[in-house]
Amino acid sequence: MPTPSPSKRTCRVMPLLLCAAAGVAGAQTTDGYHTIQVFPVVVDSGSFTQKFTFRNPDASLPVTVAATYYTGGSGAVSTATACPGFTMPADGQRSFSSLRALCPGIAAGNTFGYLYTAEDSSGSQPYAAYSRISNPQGNGFSVEAFPAHTFTSADTAVTGLRRLAATPGSPAFQSNCFIGSLNDVTPPGTPVSNDIVYALFEENGTPIGNPALVTVKPGTLTRLLDVFAAVGAPAGNYDNARIQFSQFGPDYPGVMTFCTVQDNTSFGADFRIGKQEYGYGSLYSGLAAQDDHVARNSDIRQDVFFSGLVSPREFDIPPGAYSNTHVMYFRHPDRVQCLLYDPQTGTPLDASAGLEMRLLDGEANVIAGGDNMTGFGEIYLGDKTDRNFGANGRYLIEVESSGSGPNLGNTRKYGLRCQSGSGHSAADMVRYHEATTRF
Repeated sequence: MPTPSPSKRTCRVMPLLLCAAAGVAGAQTTDGYHTIQVFPVVVDSGSFTQKFTFRNPDASLPVTVAATYYTGGSGAVSTATACPGFTMPADGQRSFSSLRALCPGIAAGNTFGYLYTAEDSSGSQPYAAYSRISNPQGNGFSVEAFPAHTFTSADTAVTGLRRLAATPGSPAFQSNCFIGSLNDVTPPGTPVSNDIVYALFEENGTPIGNPALVTVKPGTLTRLLDVFAAVGAPAGNYDNARIQFSQFGPDYPGVMTFCTVQDNTSFGADFRIGKQEYGYGSLYSGLAAQDDHVARNSDIRQDVFFSGLVSPREFDIPPGAYSNTHVMYFRHPDRVQCLLYDPQTGTPLDASAGLEMRLLDGEANVIAGGDNMTGFGEIYLGDKTDRNFGANGRYLIEVESSGSGPNLGNTRKYGLRCQSGSGHSAADMVRYHEATTRF
């Protein structure tokens, strides 16, 4: 599917601000070991300090890590400070008592920003990283490091925001949000500015205030103190509100969005990473992360474009008894469904197309589909113990001539449309135009 233009993307969230002109508590994945890790917020001030722990799981080799601190502030300007490299022993860890202990070159005074860290050893050696931000009373929140690839230009959202006045029994609450753009490790030249638009909504979807815009460049982080004030929210209390962010500009940067909800008595707070809601990939556009490996809804009608081809191979079955086999990765336990569709009209194919399909797991067990079936409804892939020794793995979709129907003498073009709850890969071809049928 073609990638929507930036203006079309942003119109979904921010029609009042841009379309006329244009025509969480932060849960880290359990897959936490990577060679590039980013702390989206780090701080050293009179109100908050931060402790860091880095973990090396390799039992035989130490891991050396290089870090760079990017100060927060204006979305168009930032200062990078290189931090001394450090080494974690084999099957060990390394801790730092503060941001300044990790990066002693940071200028004096209160500071906040984000920290970019990367493995700097001779081989590819993943590591994990964790931090704890605390106020002088010891109240605070955890911020884990996130792999750099998870920050994309997808639309993101943070829920559970609140602005509440103090009462005799509770403190005032304030919500602060942050918008950042990852640094370019290999800059293309002049840094490209991108606009990030944001809007607040009540729990029932009613807009709060007016949409607003922040311009960011690579390596920058902007703080929105009291995000309700930032959108001009009318006076009063708000609870369980939602903020949505959408990238608008010529590039597709790695955008970091997150919020903190603090009480204004002790300055205790929490941390909520922006969750990717709408991604825009080469295979799909819609609900999900911006990641072609884990599309939730995909319409695919051609193979990957590899060397030696003038153009990608279209999905089709030649006249007669032929078959194709596609490989896909699903992530069980999950529910999935797939069907064959007409690539010209987008409508599902029926038996008159002379095609049939079935889904097999990595051990060649048939899960769904079969004779004269051009699709299957939502099925459960099974519990973790049911397949592939508990690992997420490969599945096969076989498409072949059914041996009946009025189109047997023609080349039959098709697309493969799949949906899944936890995401799937592209339907790449592993057997093409085999002169046989298999079921």
